[in-house]
Amino acid sequence: MLSALLATFVLSLSQPAGDAGNVPVNEAVVAIENGDFARALQISKQYADAGHPEGQHLLGYLYANGLGVPKDINTAVRYYAAAAQVGQVNSQFALGELAYTGDGARQDFQRAAEWFNLAAAQGHLLAKTRLGYMYAEGQSVPQDFQRAAMLFEEAANQGVAAAQYHLALLYLEGTGRPKNLDQAGRWFEAAAQQGDADSMYNLALLLESGRLSGGPAYEQSVAWMRRAAQSGVIPAKVSMGLLAFNGRGMQRSEAEALKWFREAANDGSAEGMFLYAVALSEGLNGTRDFSAAYNWASRSVAASDNEPVDVRQERLALAEQLRQIVEQQQRTGPSRHQAQPRTAQATTPPPA
Repeated sequence: MLSALLATFVLSLSQPAGDAGNVPVNEAVVAIENGDFARALQISKQYADAGHPEGQHLLGYLYANGLGVPKDINTAVRYYAAAAQVGQVNSQFALGELAYTGDGARQDFQRAAEWFNLAAAQGHLLAKTRLGYMYAEGQSVPQDFQRAAMLFEEAANQGVAAAQYHLALLYLEGTGRPKNLDQAGRWFEAAAQQGDADSMYNLALLLESGRLSGGPAYEQSVAWMRRAAQSGVIPAKVSMGLLAFNGRGMQRSEAEALKWFREAANDGSAEGMFLYAVALSEGLNGTRDFSAAYNWASRSVAASDNEPVDVRQERLALAEQLRQIVEQQQRTGPSRHQAQPRTAQATTPPPA
């Protein structure tokens, strides 16, 4: 999925436009950036009414996003189309994006591909990235990993994080490019350096696995995994909990392990719920609560329908064990009975 692609419309102007009332059209862009949407609307409309494609594009942007005017996708499409038909590249991308996402308009992958092709032919980097994804997935175009890799590479070399991420995946999987984990790591790192959280997570997994040249790099792995977790990547939160519990690449910390297991559980991760239940049942960091542990174990089971049989059975076994403990406590009062210790072993899932 194209999770790292910013689904926003580019505001930079593709070519200078003449003045209307001695106010440069670029002033509308400045006004938008400053939050002065009334002025942006005034300038954009002046240029749009005079038939300038840059003004039409900016006016379409304002209507598409409800800035200074009520959001009106139909009006936005009308202005975008007027600009796109005379070659305004950002409007071509905007129309492709509306058709692709179906945001307020009818989703139409074929139409999206047509607009992205036009914009990509003019060098629009986000259009190349989106089009690359469509070729990789076979969305209204024949699936073609080599074509996808070429488009991703063109945008990746120009610094587009989303393209770098998807190019890394192709190298990782050996589709469209020969399998090359070092190249995958290189492009994941390039995107991670720009703040792409999924790339941080995948880079951390590769660094820990030892599959990159130079062997395992545990401390680097922890640094990237922590950044991914802090950015909201749920599997990274689970991994951080395991790394902290086992002291792998960092000082062992039950408090930090408990924190990350709790966050992953609250975010809906079945594995996070299970590990948090284990932590509560064992009194990790001095926090023991069999009733809460049973609740989380039960929730983990309920969220495990699509998990492998052995994983589901392990979670069922824990929930049953905790149920018996809780029932005993209800009959006899708080008990000294403790769940059998479980060691949360760190595992390294494949980058995804």
